[in-house]
Amino acid sequence: MRKLYALLLSALVFTSFASCGKNEGTVKTAKEDIPVSDSGVSEVITPDEDSKEYELGDYRVTSKGTKLYYDENIDTEIMLALEKYFISFADGDFEAYKSCLYPSYITEYESFLQKEYDYGLDTSFQTQCDNLNEKMGGQFKVTRVKAEKDPEMTDEQKDEKLSEFFSSLNEFFGKDYYEELKGETDGFEYLTFFIMGEDSNGEETMIVSEFNIVFAQKDGNYYLFG
Repeated sequence: MRKLYALLLSALVFTSFASCGKNEGTVKTAKEDIPVSDSGVSEVITPDEDSKEYELGDYRVTSKGTKLYYDENIDTEIMLALEKYFISFADGDFEAYKSCLYPSYITEYESFLQKEYDYGLDTSFQTQCDNLNEKMGGQFKVTRVKAEKDPEMTDEQKDEKLSEFFSSLNEFFGKDYYEELKGETDGFEYLTFFIMGEDSNGEETMIVSEFNIVFAQKDGNYYLFG
């Protein structure tokens, strides 16, 4: 069971992470430069009706050129955090990856990995990078990030989902980690996300489709667990 859980984490089944810093600048596109505000994203862009992207809906663009798909029910900082998390794998940037994780998770999971498998978080991260590179046929680029919230989910259903999410961590860390987090964070978000990227041949393909993700919020930042 413990080995399975570690493999699931390495396979990017569950995550949660820290918010990105704000960026300002412009992004090059086929048509024009798109201004990116100090919020880290552009204004909403609606694709032309004759565009191949029209059915994907409205989006915003980040300073890194990633297209973000989300509505007003989701904080922009969550989207930037999700972008940062996956770009850390694309770039093999371990420090950026760690900055996306909830601080106590880093400590607890490092201890768990060392005790059970004699390797650390850096090896787990590299395994995830290798898995994604293999899936994408080599080095890849994150191009689109979509996240959505179930508008019909009640608070009770959300708590059930969160309890289920953290149940394995409670077991492996040897304590009620979820209860600990509830006492020191400002809340949680439970979303479904999709990631697309450009593979080594320059073709855009789906990286992750319809996975659930948990964010912990603290002091205005969003954090991951994976």
